[in-house]
Amino acid sequence: MTQKWNLQDIRPAQPRKRRNPMQTTNLSEEPKSRPSADSVNTARAREEIPNIVIEDGSKKGGNRLTIAIVLFVVIVGGAIGLSALMGKTELTLYPEHREPNINAEFTAYPDKRDSSLSYEIMTLEATSESQVKAAGQVQIQELATGLINITKSTPGAERLIKNTRFRSPEGLVYRIQESVVVPGAITDENGASVPGTIQAQVFADDVGEDYNIDSNTKFDIPGFKEGGYTKLYNAIGATNNQAFTGGFDGPQFQINEDDLSTARQAIQIELRDNLLSRIENEKPADFISFPGAVSITFNQLPAVQYGQDLVTIREQAILQIPLFQVTEFGSFLAQETITTYDGNNVRVDDATVLTFTYTEATTSSSIIANEPSLTFNLTGRPLLIWEYDATTLTRDLAGLPKTAINNAVTAYPGIKGARVHITPFWKRTFPEAAEDIIVIEELKEAAENK
Repeated sequence: MTQKWNLQDIRPAQPRKRRNPMQTTNLSEEPKSRPSADSVNTARAREEIPNIVIEDGSKKGGNRLTIAIVLFVVIVGGAIGLSALMGKTELTLYPEHREPNINAEFTAYPDKRDSSLSYEIMTLEATSESQVKAAGQVQIQELATGLINITKSTPGAERLIKNTRFRSPEGLVYRIQESVVVPGAITDENGASVPGTIQAQVFADDVGEDYNIDSNTKFDIPGFKEGGYTKLYNAIGATNNQAFTGGFDGPQFQINEDDLSTARQAIQIELRDNLLSRIENEKPADFISFPGAVSITFNQLPAVQYGQDLVTIREQAILQIPLFQVTEFGSFLAQETITTYDGNNVRVDDATVLTFTYTEATTSSSIIANEPSLTFNLTGRPLLIWEYDATTLTRDLAGLPKTAINNAVTAYPGIKGARVHITPFWKRTFPEAAEDIIVIEELKEAAENK
């Protein structure tokens, strides 16, 4: 017999939802027990779960792309602007140069001559003193002495014989110690007349301190006026750059010869060192000099009393040295030592590598300003560098394309090659302002070995 089922007897397919005990409790009744801590924590945790917001991903991605593009433009633009501000142009030039081995004798002249080396004389003076014990007094008569610069304002040289008189405005007469030839005036490159000049040592015509005159005194030659040589009298005169000293007439303290010799030697060494230290600071910037070319003479000045038995001895030193103009000297050496020399201006990079010695040993203790010429030996291996006009070159290149350097270099014979470095890298022209082009000089060999 088939069993019949009631609807109440059929269980649902899904399990029946269990009621929360707290929900089944009547609100009007007190709960029989408090909820557990775990259930409370669970409820709180559910309350703290954040809400999830779903956004439009395509819109947010578009905003990010826009920001990235803006940042890229700002960064790149800033980099370009900074590069433009910090950019520079360096023009490296490689001049012609040679390094000849020199060991020869040369002659130079105080006046300019074709194909010859010329020089100028620089004169420095100094005095010093020392105190020594006196052994007594003697009567002394001394003549004042000094150097004068004799000039001639008209062409043609004129020889002045020994003892030629020179007269001061006060009528004091001095005589030259040796015969000299005064060079005539010449015309410089600007068409102006330049007087010929030569130095000469003079001594007073009489003893006494009256002849110790100040510097910058003007002298004439009375003999020309007396003989009727008016043109020569007007053309030739002299001045003294330093005061005349040494004139004395009266008692002078006597000193033991050994003590005097020792004291004077010490003074002379001091004076010599002092004058040598002044050469580099007092010579013109575009001239070179050589230690071996120095000539020093010493003059004894009258002694004076110091205390009861002490005497102050004084000494004067006069240093003379020939100076050579840098490019003229370098060009002369190139002319004498390099067979392919093209006649352009050349300078000596470092003159200290050359050794200078006078052919005559006595020249170093003479007044070389009186010499008509100087003969000397040069030995060494100097670096000769061809000159060029960097100012004109940068002016020619200003504003032109970078490649213009190739044609510009050929117009400057002294330049062997060139290299241009411009930053930022995209610039292809020289700056508009010539002063913004930085010129660097390098030797070709040095650049290739880097």
